[in-house]
Amino acid sequence: MDRTKATGSKLGALPVMLGAVALQVIAVVVLKSLADGASLDNLAFVGAGISVVFVLNVLRLFVWGYAHQHFPLSNTFPLSSLFFPCILAVATVFGDPIETRQVIGAALITIGSVWLNWRSES
Repeated sequence: MDRTKATGSKLGALPVMLGAVALQVIAVVVLKSLADGASLDNLAFVGAGISVVFVLNVLRLFVWGYAHQHFPLSNTFPLSSLFFPCILAVATVFGDPIETRQVIGAALITIGSVWLNWRSES
């Protein structure tokens, strides 16, 4: 298959990579929730949570594999960095302190990722 051609979508790799990032963010939320509520009394719950994270990461591996088979690495890899702004959003939801420089960094990552994807598609 010619990796330089998108699968017909003008957005190209963006929806696929957003799916991979979403799976990664869900895994992070599960792990953060487990860490906040973990105790020796609920080891079965922690084990189940870790199993869910394992399954999510296996699914993410398949999404990554699909993305790298159907789109050039120059499109998919920069989009994977959208994970970092998402982590900032997760930190906000969980009440972790956020600094202005972190928000600026997340904005720059987002702008750069979208720009690189847009540039490579045109």
